Amino acid sequence: MPKPARWGQERRLEFIDFRLYWSGRINRSDLVDFFSVSVPQASLDLARYREIAPQNIEYDPAERAYVARSEFSPIIAPKEADAYLNQVLGLELGILQPNMTFVGSPVDAAAIRNPCRNVDASVLRIVLQAIRSVRILQIKYQSMTRAFPSERTISPHAIAFDGSRWHVRAFCHEHEDFRDFVFARILDIALRENSTIDPSSDILWKREIEVIIRPNPELTQPQRTAIELDFGMTNGRLALSVREALLFYFLKHLRLLPSTNGISEHIVLANGEELAPFFADHGLAPESK
Repeated sequence: MPKPARWGQERRLEFIDFRLYWSGRINRSDLVDFFSVSVPQASLDLARYREIAPQNIEYDPAERAYVARSEFSPIIAPKEADAYLNQVLGLELGILQPNMTFVGSPVDAAAIRNPCRNVDASVLRIVLQAIRSVRILQIKYQSMTRAFPSERTISPHAIAFDGSRWHVRAFCHEHEDFRDFVFARILDIALRENSTIDPSSDILWKREIEVIIRPNPELTQPQRTAIELDFGMTNGRLALSVREALLFYFLKHLRLLPSTNGISEHIVLANGEELAPFFADHGLAPESK
């Protein structure tokens, strides 16, 4: 893999800040290896950081490294845990290469790998081109309701991830409404003329719906407390804003759609009545308890 570009000092200061915050230590070789800078430049970067944030860093002769002081507080790097964990996850899943993240050598970690949902790069490139240039696409598509692939004419305007797979959000000229087309089911694709469909007319895409979840009242008090901590709930509630076009996938992902398996879930909807029109449109009944 090629070495990272020689980013400016501000980026290297962020690197120092990140490593001190999450690893507790850094030395000149970390900067030299990651940024391909000289040892003198690495020394200048560390000196500059000490000048900006003397309360954060000190040199430990025993470790022969700069370490974070007890009163350390990040000045550049994000403080949120997700800033670290998302990079660890990217490394574990092979999405990120080591020279693309500041993590360095993370602690031993593992992640569940979901079955791969195929996205053909050539199909994605044409879809992106159609979205940017507001063009119509002619596709051969294998739906769940037809025995054989069929020709579809669509006007795409966005892509979305439903928790397990990517799809194209597009106006279907056959059905005259906006629909989702799974990338893996597009067997052939071609650019056509300019589209006259206004993406802003996709009301379900533009409209945000509030979903409020709470612990299942059938759980014991300790269990409900644990769930509140898991989801970062306040007063036993967590409100989330979701595009209406993705609401079905969101509720399915959290197992909040009506179920007949009799399994008691950890969370339930707290505003099922407010979502009643959505459930009615899908022929479902809310799962509020």
